[in-house]
Amino acid sequence: MKCLWVRPVSAAVLAAFSNAALATTAATEPPETVVITATRQPTRIAETLADVTVLERADIERAGNVSLTEYLGRQPGLQFYSNGGPGKASGLIVRGTSAAQSLVLVDGLRVGSATSGGASLEHLSLDDIERIEIVRGPQSALYGSDAMGGVVQVFTRRASAPFAADAYAGVGTYGSQDYAAGVSGRQGAFSGSLRASHTQTDGFSATTDAEKQPYSYDPDDDGYRRTSVSGSLGWKIAEGHALELSALQNKGRSWYDGGPGFDSHVDAKVATYGLALRDRFTDIWNSTLRAGRSIDDSRDYGPWNPDGVSFRTEQDQVSWQNDVRIGPGALMLGAEWLRQQATAEGSFDTDRTIGAFFAGWSAHYGEHRIQINLRNDDNSQFGAHTTGTLAWGWQFTEAWRARLGGGTSFRAPTFNDLYYPGYSNPDLKAEQGENVEAALAWAAGEGRASLTAYQNRVSDQIALDQNWQPQNISRARLQGVTLEAANTWGAWVVDGSLDWLDARNTDTDKQLARRAEWMAALNASYGTEAWRGGAELRYVGDRYDDAANLNKLDAYTLVNLFAHWSVAPQARLELRLDNLFDEQYETARGYGTAGRSVFAGVRVSTR
Repeated sequence: MKCLWVRPVSAAVLAAFSNAALATTAATEPPETVVITATRQPTRIAETLADVTVLERADIERAGNVSLTEYLGRQPGLQFYSNGGPGKASGLIVRGTSAAQSLVLVDGLRVGSATSGGASLEHLSLDDIERIEIVRGPQSALYGSDAMGGVVQVFTRRASAPFAADAYAGVGTYGSQDYAAGVSGRQGAFSGSLRASHTQTDGFSATTDAEKQPYSYDPDDDGYRRTSVSGSLGWKIAEGHALELSALQNKGRSWYDGGPGFDSHVDAKVATYGLALRDRFTDIWNSTLRAGRSIDDSRDYGPWNPDGVSFRTEQDQVSWQNDVRIGPGALMLGAEWLRQQATAEGSFDTDRTIGAFFAGWSAHYGEHRIQINLRNDDNSQFGAHTTGTLAWGWQFTEAWRARLGGGTSFRAPTFNDLYYPGYSNPDLKAEQGENVEAALAWAAGEGRASLTAYQNRVSDQIALDQNWQPQNISRARLQGVTLEAANTWGAWVVDGSLDWLDARNTDTDKQLARRAEWMAALNASYGTEAWRGGAELRYVGDRYDDAANLNKLDAYTLVNLFAHWSVAPQARLELRLDNLFDEQYETARGYGTAGRSVFAGVRVSTR
């Protein structure tokens, strides 16, 4: 097998890594940060054997007035595209995989559309989110179908003090407005939180070029509005036993260009409702029983369906996980049940069930750490799929560690692939993936750096044939290198990343659509507890918008500025200037992106 990881980037990337280490620069998360998604068990990030990024509430508040898709697309190893601005159809690309080939979880519950594939991240409010964990690389051995490129898990906000209240209001370019407020508290054995937010914008024209988008071009402003409500209620039943209820609902309307003369728009709803029971039965045995439902519902009003047509996915989920500490490690045993019901109005109304068993072993052996996971998913449509991962890590000095791993993954076809009239194939098989990766990481003092190389081969990939019918006819090779570095020097905080990606259809030797070969980011800020200001630079290289590589999307560079001031102990002013140089660029051919824009807000909190 010919390996192309290092050939285009070896000198530049390895030199950059060495210089980063000598300059004490490094990855952003401190080693004591605890993550869950990478192992399904609480694990210090320095001990994980996966490529992980953690975004805390303070990071999210600096994001500005952007969608969750765009915010995630700024992170190392991730790219995004959008069909015309806030609330429009968008996709997240993790290590070159499609939007449908990565899994999104909200508080442990999978969310997304079983009709089109992928999660409607553009309709989730950043105000509801306390923390985001990104795990790059296949994770089907932990989570089953769809986790071919990685997993993004969103954790909503919870009570963390006896009483807390906060509010936010902001306005900006394109008539943009954001409002949010929330309360939370703890009293005795009970805790709870309640939040509400609203965002709206006049937007800009979703399409920008009549030649590139001849059937939908309409040079009007395409706005968006969304209202979100979330809440949680916790009860400490007894020492070591707790019950928690949670709910999240986002409802929005997004206008888009469906051609002149019609007010095309989509009404969307994304919701999760969950119940979790956590029990510590003994000093070595912990159990988590989780049940819930997620909903992805939309109704599309366009010139071809002026009365609207609905697409709805409901996912009912139950999981039981047991974690037992044995000797140098932890044993994980669990089972899951998932029912997916999908309705495309006038086309199909069907469901499927998936039963799964999974096991894992994570342990320390001196300087070495291993992680083994195995999972079997029995799908009522496709039968059984067994996936596994094996990873090894070596802390060979106090500052340096290495890891090596591999695993398999799969993705079941969507209901659209199987049943949509005229454009479906009920005989499709699941896509299959095989991944290997290696990494070297360094950490000392305030500095950290990491270099990760990976290769993921996908077979039986679903693609359209000459008759526009989906078939298992495509194969892809996704390989790349990610360099991350960050450091703190007194009042200065600096971090950056460099990505090289070769995402290619190996049958045609063409680049996969909308995947840039090169990406880079550099962020720097300076300040104190009372104030901080900084700049963000992001470069995205050339891409193609189509599988045939005929329509090129030019490279672009964005520069953003931000600042915040604590004008009182419980009040802060925030300001962002995005796209400082008014770069004209596209993430999807013929679709608009925001020009130079300003957003200012005030945040108050009792914390």
